[in-house]
Amino acid sequence: MKKLIDRFIEIFIKEVNKYYTCYYEEAPNDTKFPYLVMPTLNMSPLYSGYSGLFDLEVYINEISDISVETILDKMRDVFDGFSYYESGLGFHIGFENQLIVKSNEQDLSIRRITFSARLFR
Repeated sequence: MKKLIDRFIEIFIKEVNKYYTCYYEEAPNDTKFPYLVMPTLNMSPLYSGYSGLFDLEVYINEISDISVETILDKMRDVFDGFSYYESGLGFHIGFENQLIVKSNEQDLSIRRITFSARLFR
């Protein structure tokens, strides 16, 4: 299971990085805005693979030249219905929901978009 999930994370982060900077679990302190983090991945076994939910958190500050809604729209457009296959791994991603995350910093906006994934061997 671990190799399958690790490969999924590697491929997904690489795909997101085609559009915006994305990290798994946490971003370095010196990361420039805007950036995304995939902080969670909850997987459950299926008969022939795994099913799970994962989040992408979008971090953007007030001086960014792009809106958080534009980033969310792009992520939804690209990954809702996204499919991937290679020898030993296939997966399909679907959009689940998105929400505003409270931030204690006035000039920082955080949004979360949640996707579901089905992984197959």
